[in-house]
Amino acid sequence: MFNNTTKNMTKPLAKERAVISQLQQDIINNSQKGFPLTRQPYKTIAEQLAKVNIITNELKVFLAIDDLGNQEVLSRVGPVFDHKKAGASTLAALAVPAKDLDKIAGIVNQFEQVNHNYGRDSYSQKEKYNLWFVVTSSDMVALKSTLANIELLTGLAVLVLPMEASYHIDLAFSINVTGIESPTSNQETKQLKAVNQSDTASLTDIEKVALRSAIEKGLPTSLLPYQVIAQQLSLTEQQVIKQISLWQEEGLIRRFGLVIKHRRLGYDANAMVVWNIPNDDMDNVAQKLAKCAPVSLCYQRPRRLPDWPYNLFCMIHGTDRSLVLQQISQITEQLALESVQKDVLFSFKAYKQHGARYSKALNSKTVSNTRKGQAHG
Repeated sequence: MFNNTTKNMTKPLAKERAVISQLQQDIINNSQKGFPLTRQPYKTIAEQLAKVNIITNELKVFLAIDDLGNQEVLSRVGPVFDHKKAGASTLAALAVPAKDLDKIAGIVNQFEQVNHNYGRDSYSQKEKYNLWFVVTSSDMVALKSTLANIELLTGLAVLVLPMEASYHIDLAFSINVTGIESPTSNQETKQLKAVNQSDTASLTDIEKVALRSAIEKGLPTSLLPYQVIAQQLSLTEQQVIKQISLWQEEGLIRRFGLVIKHRRLGYDANAMVVWNIPNDDMDNVAQKLAKCAPVSLCYQRPRRLPDWPYNLFCMIHGTDRSLVLQQISQITEQLALESVQKDVLFSFKAYKQHGARYSKALNSKTVSNTRKGQAHG
């Protein structure tokens, strides 16, 4: 849909590729999942790395991760929630005149409920939708209100595409930007086995809301992050660790670890491939597509006829657009999908990227007073 003039117009706004060390790459590849639920998580990471002959220490790990944050390679250290269990969420899109794209993206970005917002262009030049964003809210009422306000302020109709089925969702793929592959320990640290942890008091509903709000934006920058959160919310460190562990077991938290902004590492040839799969073939095709090595995301979303005929989405992240197109071609042939209608939408600009916001923060005074009230009730 976009001509070269439009694409070139956005390039000066793109940031230079970040430069990271071998240790930072090794940490990323070992800590995107299973970030330690221990009192000194950075010490635990150093111990895990030592098992695959990466020699470092607690402070070096901490400083390396802190630098990833300073370079904006790191979105956060924290949870990725299951949106169906955490609240309401949807992928949405707008068809924006090219000259207004930055302005409209700025309007969309004003909403705290919008956590991802990308400019995408259609490789076939057929698709008119060029601004794609994700909206999350505490419930469907709040979600619909946000979408209505976006339509009101932009003057454009929003294409709403909630997830109907997920076949593969995992953006924690390994990277190699140094030229040297990272050895991985492939172990996820379980919750802290502290003395008397089984006797740790359970959190109240209000305390759980406050804790979720505290970790949504990521753990605090501290060698003892769980202690900092506990002090902020008038809880104990063991309570914080135990509750996060319980949320992982329940599936509310799908992944807990380093959440990376891959574009900053050169992974900017990222394609959203959309397919028009016959309904009866959906499970069969989607399950095969989800197992293809280059695919990092695969999910079903509704058609919106006549404007949007596609119902199966997958993401392929890469550093080279021609290589990604080659991978798509190979997948198409491998799964015998040559006759299936599809399109490829490459992201060309990231307008916004942060963790989903589902809950409103409660301050520590509210949490503390609530616990005292229950104790005296």
